[in-house]
Amino acid sequence: MFWLLAGMCVFCSVSAQRLSLSGSVLDEQGVGLSDAYLIAVDPETSEVLAATASDADGRYLLPSVPLRFMLNVTHIGYASLNIPVGGEADLDAIRTIRMQVAATQIEDVVVTADAPRIEREVGKFVMRNVAASPFAKGSSTYNFLRFMPMVDVRPEGGITILGKTDASIRIDGRSVGSNQMAEQMLKGIPASEIARIEIIPVTGSAYAAENRSGVINVVLKKRPDDGVRLIATVEDRQGYYNSPNGVLFMNYAGKRVDLTAGVSASYNQLRQESDQAYDYFQTGLATRSEFRESTRPLYAGGYVNLNYRIADRHRLGAQISLSGTDYRHNSSSVSTYGRIGSGLVDSVYTAGVRTTSPTANLNWGANLNYVFGTDDSGSHLSVDLDFLDNANERSIYSLYRRDYGASSVVTDDFLQQPETDTRVYGGRAEYVHCFNPDNTLQIGLSAYRGKVDNDFFYGRRSGESYVSDPGRSNRFVYKDYNLAGYVSFRRVWSEKVETEIGARVEKYHARGIQRTTSETVERDEFDVFPSLSLLYMPSDDHELALDFSSSIARPYYGQLNPFITYTSPSTYVQNNPYLRSSKGYELMFTYTLLDDYMLTANYLYDDDLWTEFILPVGDMTRKYMDNYGDSHALDVSLLVSKSLFRSYWNLSAEATMSYVRTRGAVSGQRIDIDDVSYGVTVKSNLALSKKHSWYLDLKYQYSGKSRAAAFEIGSTHEMEIYLMKQFRRASLSVGVYNVLMPTVTYGNTFPDYGFSIANKRYVTGVVTFSYIFGNQRARRVEKRQNENIEKRMQ
Repeated sequence: MFWLLAGMCVFCSVSAQRLSLSGSVLDEQGVGLSDAYLIAVDPETSEVLAATASDADGRYLLPSVPLRFMLNVTHIGYASLNIPVGGEADLDAIRTIRMQVAATQIEDVVVTADAPRIEREVGKFVMRNVAASPFAKGSSTYNFLRFMPMVDVRPEGGITILGKTDASIRIDGRSVGSNQMAEQMLKGIPASEIARIEIIPVTGSAYAAENRSGVINVVLKKRPDDGVRLIATVEDRQGYYNSPNGVLFMNYAGKRVDLTAGVSASYNQLRQESDQAYDYFQTGLATRSEFRESTRPLYAGGYVNLNYRIADRHRLGAQISLSGTDYRHNSSSVSTYGRIGSGLVDSVYTAGVRTTSPTANLNWGANLNYVFGTDDSGSHLSVDLDFLDNANERSIYSLYRRDYGASSVVTDDFLQQPETDTRVYGGRAEYVHCFNPDNTLQIGLSAYRGKVDNDFFYGRRSGESYVSDPGRSNRFVYKDYNLAGYVSFRRVWSEKVETEIGARVEKYHARGIQRTTSETVERDEFDVFPSLSLLYMPSDDHELALDFSSSIARPYYGQLNPFITYTSPSTYVQNNPYLRSSKGYELMFTYTLLDDYMLTANYLYDDDLWTEFILPVGDMTRKYMDNYGDSHALDVSLLVSKSLFRSYWNLSAEATMSYVRTRGAVSGQRIDIDDVSYGVTVKSNLALSKKHSWYLDLKYQYSGKSRAAAFEIGSTHEMEIYLMKQFRRASLSVGVYNVLMPTVTYGNTFPDYGFSIANKRYVTGVVTFSYIFGNQRARRVEKRQNENIEKRMQ
C-alpha cells in the first residue's frame, strides 16, 4: 500500500508539473517566422492548455505547459504541424521548430476575418495580422495607415501620432532617409506585406534623444521563396493645378536573398494665396499685402534594400537611396502702405520673386548593416554604418517696383543664391541579450559626424549680371558630432506586469564660423536621458500603461544659418545661430478597455523653448527663430474604435482636450499663455458591398481655436471622402479633400505690434490606382478557421 500511494503521489506530481516553454519558429532557410500560431492541446480531451503567436523574429513563449501535450503549429502558406510531447526530451526538441512551405498553393487570397485591433505592449502599440483587415486587400501601406486610430495622415504629406509633429517613419526598424522618401516607399508597399505596425508615441533610450514626435515602425513579412513581384501605383490630384505622381515597387524573395526596390516620380504643383496685415502701433503705420504663389517641384527618387543570409545566424544588408528635385517657385505680391484705421494709401509696392534650381538638388544616402544571431533565443549583435549627402542650390530673383498710378519705377533688382552642401557619417552597434523570454537586455553605442557648408550670394543688378554685395553675401560652415550610449532592460514579471527601464547619454559638440566676419558659434552639451515604461494588465479587458521619457530639441542646420532672405519689400526671413537646445520631459498614461476604448493623458514639460516669430524691425517685418521660455502642456484624448453591423461599418472617433501654460519673453515682448483647446476626429469605413469589394471612407477633423507662443490660430474644419473598389490584384480609389474651411487664419497682437494672415485652401480631388504583378501565393483561409484559432488562443 505504501508503494502504491507513493507511486500515485509521484504520478500526480509529475502530471501537475507545468513548465515555461520558449523557442523559435523558423522557415526552410532558418529565418524566423512571425505570426505563427502555437497551441498546446490535451491529447485526450482536446482541451486547449496554452496558446501564443511568434513575434517578428519567430520567437515564442508558452508560459505554462505540462510535460505531456500535443503542440499544433500553423502559419499561412506553410504546412501545419502536430507535434506530440511526452517529456523533457521532447520539450528540448521543439525549442526550434522548422516549417515547410505548403505543397499546394492557391493564388487567390480570401480575407474574411474581422479587422485587426491595436494591442498594447510595453512601450508601444502594435497592430498584427494586417492582411486580415478589409482595408488591406489591394491597398498600399500608406492608405492603410489612414484608417488606423491614433495616426493622422495628412493629404498634403506628413504622418503624425496623437497630434504631435511628423513622426519618424521606419521600415523593419531602420530609417530610410527623409520622411518624404519613407512616404513614397509606403505608397508602393502593399498592406498585405505587413507583419505588424508598431506605434511608439513616447520613445525609449534606444532612439535618438532628439525624437519628440514618436516612431511608426512598419515590419514586413518574412516570406517564403516566391520570386519577383511588382506593384505599380499611379495617382493624380486636381486642385488649382494638376499634380501627377507614380510609384513602382519591386520585391524579390529567394532562398538567401531578399530584395526590395522602388522608384517614384511626382510633379506636385501647388497654388498658395494669402492676405497679410501688419500694424505698427507705436508709429501708427499699417501694411497690407496680397501674396500669390505657385510651386512646381519635379521630384524623382529611388531606393534599393538588400538582405543576404550568409548562414543561419549571419545576415548582411545594404540600403541605398537617391533622389533629386528640380525646384520652381513664382511669387507675386502687392503691398500697400498707409496708416492704421485710415482708408488712404500712401504708397504701393509690387514684387515679383522667381526661384529656380540651377541644377537638380541631389540627396543620397547609404546604409550597410550586419546582424549576428548569437543564440536560438533571439540574442543578436547588429552593426550599422550610415552616410548621407545632400546638395541644395537655389537662385531667387527679386524685382521690386513702386507704383505711381499707371506707371511704376524699379526700386530694387537683386539675386539671392543660397547653396548648401550637407554631409553626415554615422554608425551604430547594438547587442540584445535574451536571458529568457521574460528578461531582455539591450545595449548600444552610436556616433555621427556632420558638416554643413552654407554659401550665400547676394547680388544687385548691374547691366546684364549681378554684382555681389559684400555686406550681405556670406559663408557659414557648421560642423558637429554626437556620441551616444544607451542601455535598457525589459522584464516580464508575470502575465499581468511588464516593465522596461532605460537610460541614454549623449555628448554633442558643434562649431560654426562665418567666413566673412570670422564670427564663431560653439555648442557643447552633455545630457542624460532616462526612460521608463510600465504595463499592467489586470484582466483581458483592462490594460494600464505608463511611459516616461526625456528628450532634447536641437536646432537643425537650416535654423542656425544667420543669413537674411528677403521675401517681399516689407518682409524677410532670418535664422539664429545662437538658438539654445530645449530639453523636455514627457509622461504618458494610457488606459485601454475591451480593446475598443482608450484614454490617454500626456504631460510634457519643456524648458528654453524656441519657435519662429513674426516681429517688427523698423518699418519691416522679420520672421526669426528665438528661444522664449518654459511650457507645461497636458493633452487628454478619448478614442473609441468599433466594428458594427457584422464589420460592415468600422468606426473610430477621437476627442481631445489640450491645456498649455507658457511663461517667457522674446524681444522685450512678454509671453504669458494659459490656453485650453479642443478637437474631434472621426474616421469611418463603410463596406457598401463586401461581395464586390466597394468601400466608402470618410474622415472629419475639427480643431478649436488655440494659442501658441508666436501666434493664435482660428478653428478649422477638415473633411476627406474616398470611394474605393478592390480587385483581386488591384485597387482603385477616388476621393476629395479640403472640402471644408477654405481659409485658415492666424495672427497675434503685442502691445506695439500686431499681424494677421489668412491662407486660402483649395478643394482637391484625387484618383489612385494600384496593380500587383507577379506571384501572389497564399493559402485560402476561411473565416470559420480563423475564428477557431482566435477562440483557442483566448
